[in-house]
Amino acid sequence: MRSNRKRRDGPDAKKSARAKASLAPGVRGAGLVIGVLLVASSLVLLMNRPIHPAVKLTKTGSGTNALALNSPMISNAPASSTNAGDNAADSRLSDSEQAAQFSNRGTALFQQGKIEAAAHDFAEAMRLNPEDETAHFNLGSALARLGKFEEAKAQYEEAIHIYPDYADAHNNLGNLLAGHGGLTEAIEHLKTALKLSPDSASAHNNLGTVLAKQGNLDEAVLHFSEAKRLLPDYVEAHCNLGNAYLAQGKTNEAVAAFQAALRVKPDFGPALLGLAKARH
Repeated sequence: MRSNRKRRDGPDAKKSARAKASLAPGVRGAGLVIGVLLVASSLVLLMNRPIHPAVKLTKTGSGTNALALNSPMISNAPASSTNAGDNAADSRLSDSEQAAQFSNRGTALFQQGKIEAAAHDFAEAMRLNPEDETAHFNLGSALARLGKFEEAKAQYEEAIHIYPDYADAHNNLGNLLAGHGGLTEAIEHLKTALKLSPDSASAHNNLGTVLAKQGNLDEAVLHFSEAKRLLPDYVEAHCNLGNAYLAQGKTNEAVAAFQAALRVKPDFGPALLGLAKARH
């Protein structure tokens, strides 16, 4: 029977081995805006891009850890269809080693925008190592990008079932739920993510966005402010803070926040729009 066991290394959106995974350690800088929320009159707030798949480590012949992206030891066929005659190299690997290689290749494919192919490899990694929470997390990330809400939700939930303290999975699940109207449950997962990883700028921004959608602008401002403190070049957090201030009638503060966003990214459309509204 599967148990909710605890792992040695807790996840952290900036430092941990799971956040390392975000299709590059700078999780803030890659991916798509997950959703647009309307608050008050034409207030637009941006959910942060979710944490992306994790790169796994495999063992080399010398026994040292190495990244195995696009490893030639992985065939294009699912691992279950290979045998010693077809691929002698694969036959010498354990299931967990093969799973790590599928995970690595899936991460590389995800980076290249080949999401369907990445999902296939993540599914293979999960099949070979079903008790690995990272495999479920990675597959959930790909399924979310493919718009498969229920399937992605199930994978994030399984990752959390295996490893309850998986902060990135709580963050991504909260993000996913918020984009489909599950605000109350989203807040629960985002608060859990912050309890586990209080310096996660992504989770602060996401929680602020959901709170703002519920009309709790004061608390949302606190989370947007913390997100930009943790990541000073976090353009979405600056913009969200500006929009929250604008909804509160704090025009000067809103202008300053939008200008801060534009110093980071001068052509950022939501900040340009917000600044125009603040000055109107």
